[in-house]
Amino acid sequence: MLREIQTIVENSGTLIYIIDLSTHKILYANKKCKEEFGDILSKTCYKVLQKGLEVPCSFCPLNQNELPANLLPFGTLYNWEHKNTINGKSYMFVSHISQWTDGRKVNIQFGIDISEQKRLEAQILKEKDEFIETFKTIIDSTLEGIIIYDENKKCIQVNKVATKLLGFSEEEMFNKDALYFISHESIDLVNQVIKKDNQEAYEALMKRKDGSTFPAILRGKDIKVLDKKIRVSAILDISEIKEREKDILRLAQYDQLTSLPNRLMLREIFSFMSKRVKRENHYGALLFIDLDYFKVINDIKGHPIGDEVLIETAKRLKDLLRETDFVARLGGDEFVILIDTKTNDKDLVIKDINIISNKILKEIKKPYLILEHELRLTASIGIILFRKNTNLDELMKYADTAMYSSKEKGRDRFSYFDPKLQQIIEEKAQMVEELRKAIERKELVLHYQKQILTKNNKSSVIGVEALIRWNSQKGLIPPNSFIPIAEESGLIIPIGKWILIEAINQIKLWENNKEKRDWRVSVNISPKQFERDNFVDLLDLLIKEYNINPNKLRLELTENLLIKNVEETLKKIKKLFELGVTLSIDDFGTGYSSLAYLKQLPIHELKIDQSFIRDILIDSNDFSIVETILSIGKKFNLEVIAEGVETKEQHEMLVSMGCSYFQGYLFGKPNKPDSL
Repeated sequence: MLREIQTIVENSGTLIYIIDLSTHKILYANKKCKEEFGDILSKTCYKVLQKGLEVPCSFCPLNQNELPANLLPFGTLYNWEHKNTINGKSYMFVSHISQWTDGRKVNIQFGIDISEQKRLEAQILKEKDEFIETFKTIIDSTLEGIIIYDENKKCIQVNKVATKLLGFSEEEMFNKDALYFISHESIDLVNQVIKKDNQEAYEALMKRKDGSTFPAILRGKDIKVLDKKIRVSAILDISEIKEREKDILRLAQYDQLTSLPNRLMLREIFSFMSKRVKRENHYGALLFIDLDYFKVINDIKGHPIGDEVLIETAKRLKDLLRETDFVARLGGDEFVILIDTKTNDKDLVIKDINIISNKILKEIKKPYLILEHELRLTASIGIILFRKNTNLDELMKYADTAMYSSKEKGRDRFSYFDPKLQQIIEEKAQMVEELRKAIERKELVLHYQKQILTKNNKSSVIGVEALIRWNSQKGLIPPNSFIPIAEESGLIIPIGKWILIEAINQIKLWENNKEKRDWRVSVNISPKQFERDNFVDLLDLLIKEYNINPNKLRLELTENLLIKNVEETLKKIKKLFELGVTLSIDDFGTGYSSLAYLKQLPIHELKIDQSFIRDILIDSNDFSIVETILSIGKKFNLEVIAEGVETKEQHEMLVSMGCSYFQGYLFGKPNKPDSL
């Protein structure tokens, strides 16, 4: 069958050629093309198909969009005419953006010679028939389901992928309304979208013949072919990706041992609860629970017994609390409970929390019967009440300190936050002032850590990540010791601007370095920095001032940033892309992103958080998360870089999983630019 298709295409009277949209190289040309233009394979299309052109053809509709041609969505179709400057013949072209066998995005272009249309009318009609047949052959070769509707939105043509996806035969699909294949949950959405001539990619539920549904990314465009207006709709089944997305969310937000929410989910719930508490002027309570002498059980009875203790403890806490309360496991033997007291009477709040805390202590003291062992435990609880303070990290520190106060008092008890901990707040304020002076004294420095591409068992440096250090009088201070404080105090804004200036200046300096001039420099962008109205303008100004190639600058954005003020974020990211910089999602997998955003955004890279790399050789959950992220990256044609690679064994495992980009101590610690 493949040979028959090749024969049809090769001997067609229609010009048929395929162009790589990234390089403009001609990947395939049929016999007709070669007769007209000679040996054009592997040559630049606009140089061999036109006379005297050194840049892509401005008259080609693929080059008349806001986005570059290689970023136009799969399934995009154009119908256009042009008079060739080499042979003087006029052609009617149809351009179809599709996916090549190796994953590259290509333009499949058909051209019919219409120069002598009147005199050769019969021949043209024949070539039109060939064109239609060839077009059907090509759409049958795409990875997406294709449904073509007439101007009344009735199905007139489908490819084999579409029939397989939907479970209908071609005959059963013909003359069906466009909404017939849409699940009722998405009817209103699709009915609204299909009124547009050219729709953006969006998600909807499709309905199969047997009534079952599946999620898909849909896109469509109205075009004219052979003087008839048709609607070409492309369907990409994302069922597998959706399942992987659920797995990532579950693995990233829930504790695998106890099935309780983990620290990440705790932040989500706290954000929701703290806003409600603040709005309604209620008290909230955070209880930090630690099992006493749990380490002894692990050491004496072994970790399997210890794990069963944690599972049982999680069950007891869940059974004890109300539906409106929330319990999470932080790790080890530490648990956190969030309670909305629904009252602003502090005395009543303390009374209720005392009752709950005593119930918890009593429940934990009940015997644990595990694998014929009877174990007895106690717990220490630290409590912090909150109403206006909605900084979870601070509240956790206060509750943790109160918990240790319970241990110091003899364990098996609860304690409230001691006001003496105000000293912590004062020390933080002092750190802010020291950091402010450090900026003035220019004590901040940038170190750079290499990023590696491993290909064909060979590793080479393709870029670096800029990492800030504080060169204080006490020595070199790492970012995790002062960046959180900079975020809280707002000092991250001047620090972030300084980092951008230093990194861009470094790119400029390396332009004269034969070894490093091709390196890209990745820069972490703070959410607060990104959210400022002048962020894009500032970046544009710096790029022009230093006259650098913007493609050498890669901005790393946090995953959770994508879900804040979504519409404004999408606009800003598209503006950044227009500047020419490349974009990376940092610590991917620790938060969550909609796959629809990944499809729409001009993102180039996903960065796997080092927390998933650290135990990848021994932790099946980490292995599954990394495997899923690599699969998503491949599906969306994104680079995926693993950070925190410290051992040869980790590197070899990741390479075997299909990862090509790496960063970590195995390849070198962060260093001064002149020491790289």
